[in-house]
Amino acid sequence: MWLAPRTPPPLTVAGFLSWHGPGVQPFVMRTTTIGEPVAYGELNTLSEVERRYWLGHLIVNPSLRGRGYGIELTRLLIRRAFEFHAAREVSLVVFPENRSAIRCYRAAGMVEDGFERHDFPCYGVRVDLVRMVIRSQVWP
Repeated sequence: MWLAPRTPPPLTVAGFLSWHGPGVQPFVMRTTTIGEPVAYGELNTLSEVERRYWLGHLIVNPSLRGRGYGIELTRLLIRRAFEFHAAREVSLVVFPENRSAIRCYRAAGMVEDGFERHDFPCYGVRVDLVRMVIRSQVWP
C-alpha cells in the first residue's frame, strides 16, 4: 500500500504501466555492476506554470536496500527537476509510518512541510501523509 495506494492490489505489470501518463517521467536506476534494476521513481509535473514537480512511486529493490540507492535516486530526480525543468519546488508525500523513507528523503535534502489528507478507496482508508519538499532557494 505504501508504494501504490491508488492501485488495487495485487500490484501487476498492467497496474504499474497505468501510472505512466501525461506529465509522468519514469526513471529506472541501474548500476554497471548489477544487471537488474536497482531502483525506480518518477518525476511528475504538478504545475508547469508554477514550476512545481513531485516525486512518485519511489522504490528500491528490496535485496539492495540500505546501501544509499534511495538517497541517490531521490537526489538525481531532484537534480533533474531543478536543472532540466527549472523547478521552483519538488515535493512528495509519504506515509508517516514509513520512517526509513522519511530518513532517505531528509538525507536527499528534503524537509517536512506539513500534512496532506488523501483518500485511498482501494483500501477503504483516509490517511494524513507527510508532505516533504525542497525548494530551489536551498538547492546547491
